[in-house]
Amino acid sequence: MDTDRPLKVLFERQGQSLLPFIGEHRTGVRVAAVESVELPVPKRTIDSVLRLERDGLVWYRHLEFQAQRDPDVPRRCFEYNSRLILHYDAAVLTTVLYLLPGADRDVPDAFRLYVGEWIAYEWRFDVVRLWEIDAQSALESGEPGPLALVPLLRGGDEPARVLEAVRKLDAMPKPQAVDAMSVLLDFAGQRYDRATFWNVLGKDRVMQSWLYQLGADEGEAKGEAKGEAKGELKAVRRMCADLVKEFHPDSAAALLPAIEACEQPETLRSWTLQCAKLSDEAFVVLVTGKPPVRVARSRATRPSRRSSKRR
Repeated sequence: MDTDRPLKVLFERQGQSLLPFIGEHRTGVRVAAVESVELPVPKRTIDSVLRLERDGLVWYRHLEFQAQRDPDVPRRCFEYNSRLILHYDAAVLTTVLYLLPGADRDVPDAFRLYVGEWIAYEWRFDVVRLWEIDAQSALESGEPGPLALVPLLRGGDEPARVLEAVRKLDAMPKPQAVDAMSVLLDFAGQRYDRATFWNVLGKDRVMQSWLYQLGADEGEAKGEAKGEAKGELKAVRRMCADLVKEFHPDSAAALLPAIEACEQPETLRSWTLQCAKLSDEAFVVLVTGKPPVRVARSRATRPSRRSSKRR
């Protein structure tokens, strides 16, 4: 399950509303900044770090997202925490956010060093298991961040609750809710079978969200330095490939190499816009310039009249 990118975006843009969902329950706390930190030698990239402030006090909350079981989580988080404390010269709290049941199986809730049988050192971290949080609490919050997490929460496998979250996000201004909607659709698309995903959420809504986000990504990329052009191209190409797999799975083998070879974001964007509208054959011609190759089926041989006659 691909979670890092959507969750990083979600916490970057909706971090304030998500504080109760990551173990930060102090009142009056404000998210002052959200960073993706690269630690020096050896290089380490942290999932997300929130700079928190209250009454003039500043501290940090390191978030580690875990979708799969990893027994090394306590040691790794201890390393990250130690490096972050030295990096910021400030207090850093750590929360491990387990996304799916089983990701925490047999994983200790602390980093411990033993001398013989006694514990010489113990460092603990906060743990949040999303499937233990009732989806109703996210729906009642009415905030974009928690609503995006509904597919991963307890009861989030009920189509009615997912649809309610989608409706609440639909009712918000697009600039406020578009990122949360994209994350919700991403999680729902990975958790549910395709029929449920499309029937519950509707193809029009999904397409509008994806295409709106695609346009937003391109707009942001164009405002960055020239070095960001590769990031823009990669994002548009990935979006186009995902839609091809959804709408033209039988022709994907012929389409995906052409998409991967295309270096023009505007061309990829135009293909994306046409993906759901055209038939397989028309879309293959649009992308490759050639009609799809049809595999001839062999006909079963029939016995000749002569051989079937009795002699």
